[in-house]
Amino acid sequence: MAAVAKPLRLGLPVGLACLLGVASCSEDLPPQSLVDKFRVLGVRADLPEVSPGETVRVDALLADPSGEGRAVSYLWAACVLGPAANTDDCMDPDAGGIIGLGFTPEFSFVAPAIPDGEDSAQVLVVLLVCAGGTFALPAVDGGEVSGFPECQGGDGATAYKRVTVRDIVERNHNPRFADVAIEGTSFGSEPLELPACTEGECREWTLTAAVTPESVETFIEIAFGEPVERQEAVYVSWFATAGTFERIRSGVDNLEVGWTPPAGPATVDLWFVLHDGRGGTDWRSARVVLVGD
Repeated sequence: MAAVAKPLRLGLPVGLACLLGVASCSEDLPPQSLVDKFRVLGVRADLPEVSPGETVRVDALLADPSGEGRAVSYLWAACVLGPAANTDDCMDPDAGGIIGLGFTPEFSFVAPAIPDGEDSAQVLVVLLVCAGGTFALPAVDGGEVSGFPECQGGDGATAYKRVTVRDIVERNHNPRFADVAIEGTSFGSEPLELPACTEGECREWTLTAAVTPESVETFIEIAFGEPVERQEAVYVSWFATAGTFERIRSGVDNLEVGWTPPAGPATVDLWFVLHDGRGGTDWRSARVVLVGD
């Protein structure tokens, strides 16, 4: 049987749409932290804030739990968001807002000039990825092609990243993980072995993240016309191919979470994505092998 084409179209991710109340979301949906299919878990810019003329480099964290190393195709687009902030314009050449296209795992673009009369500009980066398939433009009546590329013969996903362009005095930097540990044992590059549990007897394990001291930056925000000093509130989003987290993210002064592993021997992949609330991002990944008697 031929594989079904899976379209990639611009729109709000399901989880965000649920939070914003713009989609009807069933309680039967799996938690956002469960990675049971091909997904983009994060997009990172080396310069979350950038001055006009600087080059920004962007990459992405992909999870493909059942792909077994299959090839992934990339389509990046960067566009300047106009006053209407219409995200559809970012993939529309006729809209005139595209400032860069890319087809490799990493993408770069040059920050545009700030429009006259404005103090900043917003660049939207859109990433379309296709695992195990190929991109194709959908055909319409008469055989013409139109619309956004679709992932045919594989699994597709879409992700977004905003980059602020302004004349910078003190720029925002990406936060950095110092460590991520489970029950006090740090994750490393090699899989970590833990004892497997039986159904109904699996206990919760505590995962703890630490960030570098310089990750939590202070910055000036204009509130009601007055400058106010703020401090970033970093938080971690937790992801795994199996097991359950007590919550999908942890932040501020408590970068830890409880994780209950699945019953029985298993291999579980985990991902940890760090945010600073101002566009800064970092991530780590780990593998846990649950070993039976």
